[in-house]
Amino acid sequence: MYDKYKQLEKVLKNLTIRAKEGMIEGNVDEPQVVVEITGEMKLKNLEIKDDNLLDPSQKEELQEMIVSAFQKAQNKAQEVVQEKTKEILGVDTNDLAGMLGWGGIPGLS
Repeated sequence: MYDKYKQLEKVLKNLTIRAKEGMIEGNVDEPQVVVEITGEMKLKNLEIKDDNLLDPSQKEELQEMIVSAFQKAQNKAQEVVQEKTKEILGVDTNDLAGMLGWGGIPGLS
């Protein structure tokens, strides 16, 4: 079990989850903000692709987009962590939490 846990830990550390927010005007394929986090929920990269958002008058909009993109990345990462945990350890984190009486693992429920 220890070896499987170490394998899971390595997979999550090397996993990159990307989330995008907003679209650059005139280019529907180019997001304004991109956030990348690891499977360990650590921020890996933040890109502000729309220079217009760097205008001080756009400060609040930029902040909201960063928070939203980070939340999207976290939600996606939580799903991937559950999948990888089940795949590698053979344990569904939701079932495990229920069996232990936790009602959910923080950050995964």
